Amino acid sequence: MLILRQARSTLTAVEIHHGDSLAFTRLDGETVAIDLVNTGAEILHTSLAEPGVEEPGANTVYRFWADVTVNGAAHRIERVVGTQASFYEPPVIEGVRIWLDAIDAIFDFMNETHGPCRLQENCSHSLPARRQARLAVQDATARICPEPLAAWCPLPEGGLRIEGCYRGEDCWMGAYDGASAHGGLDINQPKGTPLFAPVDLDDHFLYNATATGHNNNRWRGIRHWEDGSVWILTSCHMTHLTVPERTALRRGQQYAEGAGVWVGAHQHSHFAFAVLDHGELIRLDPWILFWQMHRDAGRQSDVSRRHNLTDPIPG
Repeated sequence: MLILRQARSTLTAVEIHHGDSLAFTRLDGETVAIDLVNTGAEILHTSLAEPGVEEPGANTVYRFWADVTVNGAAHRIERVVGTQASFYEPPVIEGVRIWLDAIDAIFDFMNETHGPCRLQENCSHSLPARRQARLAVQDATARICPEPLAAWCPLPEGGLRIEGCYRGEDCWMGAYDGASAHGGLDINQPKGTPLFAPVDLDDHFLYNATATGHNNNRWRGIRHWEDGSVWILTSCHMTHLTVPERTALRRGQQYAEGAGVWVGAHQHSHFAFAVLDHGELIRLDPWILFWQMHRDAGRQSDVSRRHNLTDPIPG
């Protein structure tokens, strides 16, 4: 299948099959052909007695890869999840920044019991049950969105650290209890930690709340971009909101105090990110947002002072 995408002011998210070709036109008008040849995944280390069977506090580190051709040249893009390498620098090939977010082969040995993160199912009986790779791409000369990002929360000194992701496993797609891909990014922080809108938001609200009988406070913020894409930001474990629901928020405006409700072994906030584009909802690693936040903070000292950001970019 040939998939046509044009570089815009926000990044492009797509899920594809083996044999698909993504024709991505850069901002300079040149089109780059990214063909998915193959994918694979394997466990590098696990403390589980049996792979795929969750054990409280277990640790699993795995790697996955995608073999692609870019304008006919072969490349392997590889990721390691469950170590500091989870906070990675995306490669730039032929002027396109390529985030390899996930592949379906991960779920040969991982479950999906701790938040949605698996690739989408297919409608056609002639195709595999699910798409096989999830990518985010952007022209390498552009940002992931046209406006600077404020820090979503005060970041740990030195940037994100894998040991500060709950029990050291809850990065995006990290192995919760050793066997379930984590559908979000957890950052350990004390109860009452302020949370800020990373970008201007058109709307925000709690979609679960302890006040209405749920076990957690779960928040969603929505941004409609002029290029047609929609960003959906999620955070969980807030003690309370600091602004009324169903209102617009300014970039950098505090909307909640976090890390205080149903936090389990460590006080933490949970972050998730999704893009609605071309009629599909595609979930992505929140690290993509934090990666841009670090870059923006390095250029904007007022943001750095206010939100405790540091440079260089970790990972």
